[in-house]
Amino acid sequence: MNIAQVGPFHEAVSVSSEGPEGRTIASLTEELLRLGHDVTVFASGDSHTAGRLIPVAPLAMRAYPMPKRHLADALAMLALEKAFAMTPAFDMIHVHAGSAAFPLMRRSAIPVVATIYGPIDAPEVLRLHREFRELVLIATSTAQVQQAPDLNWQAVIPPESSRGEMNHEDLSARIAKAYESVYEWRTLRRPADRQDRALALCQGV
Repeated sequence: MNIAQVGPFHEAVSVSSEGPEGRTIASLTEELLRLGHDVTVFASGDSHTAGRLIPVAPLAMRAYPMPKRHLADALAMLALEKAFAMTPAFDMIHVHAGSAAFPLMRRSAIPVVATIYGPIDAPEVLRLHREFRELVLIATSTAQVQQAPDLNWQAVIPPESSRGEMNHEDLSARIAKAYESVYEWRTLRRPADRQDRALALCQGV
């Protein structure tokens, strides 16, 4: 598959990034390449990735004074639009940029999945996510799934630093399951189906 990874832009993509997003993208890219896929990473120019890097900004927003950090969301949306316009088209786009990208994801003609980082139990955060409940999501913890079991979770893939004894085969299987669900448009339509899927994820099924 020809896969795009869209970074968060508040930090660089690298195995040594300060936050979980950059490290997760770097490790997922390595795993996808190991499986034989082509991976393009849309991120800041100071990123370090085993995949093909397309810099959308010279530096991650952490390098700039506080006001410029608000550009991260806009850069993520710009990166997603660049991914849409690439030829040949990507088979899959994996977004790590938070809810700012949700409106563009909804309109994508290319299968797209998003990894969600951090808690989502604040009322305003839950309300926003539920506006886009058809989007296929990957959680980074079972706690997220428990906070919103009605969302379209398809896998739990912990950040690189929290994977413990998870081996390559387990990680690959989780990635494949999530990508398959969106690539073949197997979204869960009924709330009851989503509740059952959330329970299975929390139980490690």
